[in-house]
Amino acid sequence: MRTFALRLLAVACAAAVAAVPFGAQAQSFERMATGITDTLQTAIDFLPEDVTNIRLGIGPSLAPEYEGSKHHDIHAVPVISLRWKNLVEVDNNEVKVTAFRRLTQSTDTGGGGNLRVGPLVSINFGRGEDAKELKGMGSVGTSLELGGFVSYSWNNTRVRLRIRQDVISGHKGATASVDATQVFLRTNKFALGGIISSTWGSAAYMKSFFGVTGTQSAKTGYAVYRPGSSIKDVTFGLNGNYVLNNQWSLVANAGYERLLSRAADSPIVRLVGSPNQMTASAFAVYSF
Repeated sequence: MRTFALRLLAVACAAAVAAVPFGAQAQSFERMATGITDTLQTAIDFLPEDVTNIRLGIGPSLAPEYEGSKHHDIHAVPVISLRWKNLVEVDNNEVKVTAFRRLTQSTDTGGGGNLRVGPLVSINFGRGEDAKELKGMGSVGTSLELGGFVSYSWNNTRVRLRIRQDVISGHKGATASVDATQVFLRTNKFALGGIISSTWGSAAYMKSFFGVTGTQSAKTGYAVYRPGSSIKDVTFGLNGNYVLNNQWSLVANAGYERLLSRAADSPIVRLVGSPNQMTASAFAVYSF
């Protein structure tokens, strides 16, 4: 069974990478994939234990052309999700393995929590320069990010920390993301949840996506901008899941991201973009 799960994991990762559009659309896809990942994790993290499940789907997704853009792209984006018991989780561009798990019990309420810790691997698809606002900025390459996560869930609530570091010289930086999720409504057919999150970016990460070097300044006319490490954003989202039957379900999410401080001050945001970022998606998902 473990060998079967690892094979499924490899196939899912390969399919996710093969579906990625590169060039100017890469960061748009990255943001869509990340939103879908959070939606799936919100829905699935509260399933019963020891679930082995594969979900495949596709649907339209709307996201800014690049992070900080005031223009939006619509793409057909795949949904690829795998759960193997309490160990392996694959959601589009992110793979997590639970290395340590502890169930806690409350003596006051009789309820309990679920603490999980482990390594993760994610793919950041970078950013192209085909958008007119990015002409002359060059591309940010694809990053393979290694890191870890800590997640604690109880009742219908989850808090989580994820840390990632690029190891193949894409954006060359590190990020740390913290989020809190609450499921507001859950029935046999329908679930609705909300998420609030924030991401810190290292100086290298911020320079890759929001900085302007001397060479880039000469080509674009933007002033040289060298952002340091900072909190990049705060994001609010709603996630919904409606079960049609034993195999099919509809999954949707909508989100608002506000770029902050050194990200919002970047010329590609302040002069030609917007710190207000909207995303939305809807998918038909098949489970087996």
